[in-house]
Amino acid sequence: MAVSYSEARIEVERLVDRFAGLRAHNLKRYNEAATRQEFILPLFDALGWNTRDTREVSPEEQVSRGFVDFAFRIQGIPRFFLETKKIITDLDDPQWARQAINYAWLKGVTWAVLTDFEGLKVFNAEWQETIPIRAIFKDLHWQQYLDRFDDLWLLSRPAIAEGALDQAAEAVGRKAKRSPVSRLLFADLTEWRRELFRHLRPYNPMLSVEQIDEAVQRILDRLIFIRACEDREIESVRLHPLLRQWRDQGRKKDLLAQLNALFREFDAAYDSRLFAPHLCEELTSDPGPYERVIEGLYEVPGGYGLYDFNAIDADVLGTIYEQYLGHRAQDPEGKQVVDRRARRKAQGIYYTPQFVVRYIVGQTLGRLLEERDYEQARQLKVLDMACGSGSFLIEAFDVLDRYLANMRGQPAASAGGDAHDLARRMEILTGNLYGVDLDTQAVEIARLNLLLKAVNQRGLLPPLDNVRQGNSLISGTPAELEAAFGPDWRAKHPFKWEEEFPTIMARGGLDVIVGNPPYIRIQTLPKDDVAWYGNHYRAASGNYDIYVLFVERALELLRPGGVAGFILPNKLFQASYGQQLRALLSEQQAVWRVVDFGDAQVFEGATTYTCLLFLRKASTLRLTYVAAGDWLKAQSDQPASLPDDLPEAIVDGRRLGEGPWVLTAGPQAALRDKLEAAGPPLSEIARRIFQGLKTSADAVYILEKVSERGGLISVMSSAREKSYQLESDLLKPLIKGGQMRRYLIEEPPRVILFPYTDGRLFSEEEISSRYPLIWQYLLDNKELLKEREEGRFAGEHWWQYGRTQALEVMALPKIVTPDIAASASFSYDAGGRYYFTGGGAGGYGILLDEGWSYLYVLGLLNSTPLDWSLQQVSSPFRGGYFSYEARFIRQLPIRRINFDDPADVARHDRMVALVEQMLQLQREKAEADKFLLDVRHDLARQIERLDAEIDALVYELYGLTDEEIAVVEGRS
Repeated sequence: MAVSYSEARIEVERLVDRFAGLRAHNLKRYNEAATRQEFILPLFDALGWNTRDTREVSPEEQVSRGFVDFAFRIQGIPRFFLETKKIITDLDDPQWARQAINYAWLKGVTWAVLTDFEGLKVFNAEWQETIPIRAIFKDLHWQQYLDRFDDLWLLSRPAIAEGALDQAAEAVGRKAKRSPVSRLLFADLTEWRRELFRHLRPYNPMLSVEQIDEAVQRILDRLIFIRACEDREIESVRLHPLLRQWRDQGRKKDLLAQLNALFREFDAAYDSRLFAPHLCEELTSDPGPYERVIEGLYEVPGGYGLYDFNAIDADVLGTIYEQYLGHRAQDPEGKQVVDRRARRKAQGIYYTPQFVVRYIVGQTLGRLLEERDYEQARQLKVLDMACGSGSFLIEAFDVLDRYLANMRGQPAASAGGDAHDLARRMEILTGNLYGVDLDTQAVEIARLNLLLKAVNQRGLLPPLDNVRQGNSLISGTPAELEAAFGPDWRAKHPFKWEEEFPTIMARGGLDVIVGNPPYIRIQTLPKDDVAWYGNHYRAASGNYDIYVLFVERALELLRPGGVAGFILPNKLFQASYGQQLRALLSEQQAVWRVVDFGDAQVFEGATTYTCLLFLRKASTLRLTYVAAGDWLKAQSDQPASLPDDLPEAIVDGRRLGEGPWVLTAGPQAALRDKLEAAGPPLSEIARRIFQGLKTSADAVYILEKVSERGGLISVMSSAREKSYQLESDLLKPLIKGGQMRRYLIEEPPRVILFPYTDGRLFSEEEISSRYPLIWQYLLDNKELLKEREEGRFAGEHWWQYGRTQALEVMALPKIVTPDIAASASFSYDAGGRYYFTGGGAGGYGILLDEGWSYLYVLGLLNSTPLDWSLQQVSSPFRGGYFSYEARFIRQLPIRRINFDDPADVARHDRMVALVEQMLQLQREKAEADKFLLDVRHDLARQIERLDAEIDALVYELYGLTDEEIAVVEGRS
């Protein structure tokens, strides 16, 4: 039960009174354990922490050479570490502060607390201070606990959950932040990798770039494993003495040979593929770079102390190694030779933030564990089909290890442990976790990270053959594969699940599949891959993204009742290419939870709009929809976890189908149903909804207008970087999305050369005789136009547009809309004067059937309720923008007028009159914006009032209640 501020203060006052009653000779009798039991833990109990619940306050968090006493957690994530001392300890002794601060920093946690109850110090482990005492954020004496209770309250569970301590620190604005351990170690790994590669390449000229690159990685992997064993006290310190001895011998012995001898010893002790004989042991090199790497694996740059590979969590190493996979190796001359970052981005691969990993694993494996008994839990099989550095598998290991340890009454993963502890970990590594990745080095790194997670004592380690290289999407017989890919089909690394994991497939498949599949559009894939996918996947339709295939494959690989969780683009809900996958998921009623981040950004360095999609291979009639975008945008730093109290809605899964998914429930769902029932969708009353022109050579056809005189227009050509005078007849005003305003088309600064009439291309004779200046301009650009699209237009009519869409309708009266806007921005081109392009910064046009008033429909489309309806289904973009593409606007419900009903006719005529007024006001305001400030403000107020009148009329037309209007306007 949550504690209140006043309740906590009363309890702390009791503790303070009790402490004040102690005499000096009694204080000396309190050892550390008694101090904890009688004062420190009760203090944190008073602040709302349940110190008896080890999931919330876990005791004895082990450091490689000692212990930090407690980790205080919310939702399993440590928020601060507590180091306790006996009463009358000198807390100003730097050794106590240094231990607490460094442990918190190595764990990636901001806060460390040191107390003997008599005093309490709060340190910010992120502050860049080499002297620990300068990292103090709060320093309290027991006699100040009540007078400065606001400061003490910052450590309460409610305040920590709200981020109050972080906010208070931000308000102070103290100095530069200390670089996270992940950033420093990554920087070191990058430099070591570069230096090793630069030295090994000329010394070993017979080896390929790829072989050198692989050898460098294996060397670094081995050294990190050895350092982890040292810091966990599984092994004595091995690398430093080896280096010191080599130096003492005057650097005469071969350092590489001594390292290789150590590798052979580790191979015998651990029998892991990591130390199996490898090319890296056959290299020759100057020992200098090896010396610097070994030194660097101990000393943290900047004088912060030593790297502690026991305190650095595997998920931190996962982050480092995922960046490491993207490192750009260089040859000695600096020429780029390996660019894995470009390769992995081309493969659509981005490192998944840890809060997403934890949530996905918790909602899949975690939930299954709640439904299983001990023996069933031991049999669970967890797969990541694109495992990368293994972050999802590492989290799954942690979740399983905690569960099985708890059921057996054993400690969860930590250094040390007995044979039973090691056996449990090996059982999980070899019997529960499975990974596949196309990148061989990703596979090796995933194996290393899992071994680092599990190793806690000397002993044989498994080779981890259950983490393998392969293409999760390509599987078949040799004959099928050769027919599809030719004699070199093995280069595709096909992965036949029945052969690779026969036991799992024989039992019906996987229990849990998690991950972050690659995001790649098919245009970038090899043609034979696309052909294979088209023949083997239902979801391979349209210009799809490859992640849809991973979802379909996951459904195939799950056993009945199994669950899957992915982070995916949320375009899946609306994109036309997602139609077949939506149909498949709907038919199987497989979706049970969706967490939508909207336009909030999850991945660092990539603009991708994402969601978390959870599936169960069982009929699920209701799904839970969680809107997490606003929450994520409000976070100043990457969050540690997703909170439990985000807004949720229960959606009837039977409403889903192959069409765009509208994931709303309750009043919102009912309101959408009501709006849709009020009239036909726009697509049924529109003669045509069309995208703008596509020239495939905009630099030639789109021209900046300079001036106009006597039937000629002076223009600037970006293709030729020079000005021309051209005949005005074939130059049409070109509006971009930015000129399509709400009820207004701004006069554009550009024109488009339009060599067509009624959709027919002008012939060479017609243009050259009637428009000689334009013909000369086209001739100036002839080679460029002929070379378009790999010479597709090298024939007779080389001056034609790249596509023929919208040529015959562009000159007609039409409603236009930009393809992306923050809110409805429909405008009316009554004379068909304006032309526009498709694609980015382009737009769409709407031609209505006979009998429909353009002004009436324009008023509906720009109204608040219909814009609310569109934003329920449209794709969101960063900055609060939405897509107004045809596939979204075509769904908007248009209220049909009953012309036999005088009241309905009056509403129709009223709307037309209001829109006429609005068009006039917008034109007047556009003129006033140029110079008449007072008039402009007055017109803006009139427009605002007129907008409200139009909205009120639309509410009446659609019969919305006050409660429904509140939903539309965001007041409920």
